[in-house]
Amino acid sequence: MINKVTLSSKEVYKKDQSRSSYNNSNTSTPSFKGPVEAATAVLQFCNTNPMAGVSLIDMATAIVPRTVVDAKTNGFAAAETFRRESSGLVVNCLIPGFIVFGVAKVLEAMGIGGKGWSKMWANQEALETLRDHYKQSDGTAKGYISKLFEDAEVLNGKEWKKLKPSSLENELSEYTKVIADNVQDKKVVEAARKNLYNKILKVTGGAEHIKIHGKVYHDNITTLLRDGVDVGQKFVNELKGNHSAIDKFVKNATKFVNKKSLIGMAIVIPLAMSMQYINRWITRKTSGQEGAPIYKDFIQNKTKKEMTPAEKSKFWAHKIGAAGLMVGVALLSMMKKPSIKMLQFTKNMPSMDQCRWIATSTFASRMLAAEDQNELNEVTWRDIATFSSLYFLGDYVSKAVGTIIQKVKGVPLLSYMTQKPETKNPLKKFAFWVKDTKLKSFDEANAIAASGANKIGGAKAKGLRAICEVSSLAFSMLVLGILVPWYVRKQTERKHQKELLEKYNSFHTYPSLNLTSNKKTFQAFGMMMADK
Repeated sequence: MINKVTLSSKEVYKKDQSRSSYNNSNTSTPSFKGPVEAATAVLQFCNTNPMAGVSLIDMATAIVPRTVVDAKTNGFAAAETFRRESSGLVVNCLIPGFIVFGVAKVLEAMGIGGKGWSKMWANQEALETLRDHYKQSDGTAKGYISKLFEDAEVLNGKEWKKLKPSSLENELSEYTKVIADNVQDKKVVEAARKNLYNKILKVTGGAEHIKIHGKVYHDNITTLLRDGVDVGQKFVNELKGNHSAIDKFVKNATKFVNKKSLIGMAIVIPLAMSMQYINRWITRKTSGQEGAPIYKDFIQNKTKKEMTPAEKSKFWAHKIGAAGLMVGVALLSMMKKPSIKMLQFTKNMPSMDQCRWIATSTFASRMLAAEDQNELNEVTWRDIATFSSLYFLGDYVSKAVGTIIQKVKGVPLLSYMTQKPETKNPLKKFAFWVKDTKLKSFDEANAIAASGANKIGGAKAKGLRAICEVSSLAFSMLVLGILVPWYVRKQTERKHQKELLEKYNSFHTYPSLNLTSNKKTFQAFGMMMADK
């Protein structure tokens, strides 16, 4: 959801007469026929522009609702929640790509890597794939891209469709000319890429999942076309088709990618792990109180309960166990063996796997920063639920709705990475649905009518695709934003009241109170005990 980048639907073309071969007067401006179309456009914008999308989604499903829920406890809890959730958005999602880009700039300035490498986002797989196809071609930009497209397939529904250069002749010519002429004007390059992207979408009906030489590629058509220009221009214009020089370039560029990515992650992860400690420090300074602001009597509680050495040891064992559980959930969600390749940045937003690593560091550090058992219980359940929703449960909800729509409406909103297994085993069916069933993007849904896959119009298909997105958002808002924070805080209040009652009974000063029979009396007693 947060890692798919597509170009704006409105194209801008260079109007320099010396580049007239790149000019095109066709521009498209979205038209809104009503609130449904407007809402669909907003959802599509969020889906295809991850910086804005993840910010809006996180604000709606976590930051605002969780702050409102915690405001019912006390103002310091609300303020800490707002800082915690906001910093999580910024550190986990928004700034890692910029930090990696900054690291690349510094490395480039130090003479590590070639000129302009900091602007190149191709990872090891992209570099090696493009190198192999260039070396198999006739050495021209057209031959290089044609060879790449001859080996590429795009997924639409159950079918992997071949990319045939002959069916993309005009757009391919414009795109390869950008490579051959070493065009650096971003608007011109973007226009050529977008035209070819739109034609591929029209011809195949797919754009999100690619196979090259029968192997699933790491990203989508948009990223492939971006890297095709960035790397291809170096092959054709800088290295002049010298195969040994190209091999050396790919080797060194891969090292550069690894260095900038690992250094960037080495900066981001400690930053992510420090945020809750900084957040709690701010709470202590603003409130003048020690401990977690998760109790209604937090401001009246003048003393923090000191643990015995045995209690501290037991508490730390619980914290390490909770952090280990968080790591286990993260590894399970990846469904593959961790490797250095998954840490290689391919755009200015982290990939899902990179987000998993950073978020795991963030959430595990919150567990380690917990100051009592009640806070640890809150953090453990809240953040494991958050991680699960962000990295697989939310996707399951949107995909489940897409599955229902496809069965009921007959609109093909799903694509299948492999052939559906012939089995009655429900676990194997579920595993296939989880791993190999993909929800189509908004662009692919819009292309349904054009590809002839269904009689329904593209606009309506996009609207149905928007329902899938709304379902996922509603699930996240209800579960993550409201139910989970409310439940864990309710449990904390119940345990805190029990602790106060035990403290009261230990004084043998007042007769025993019943927690349920006299709520007002007990609350008053709790406030009184907090003042002692």
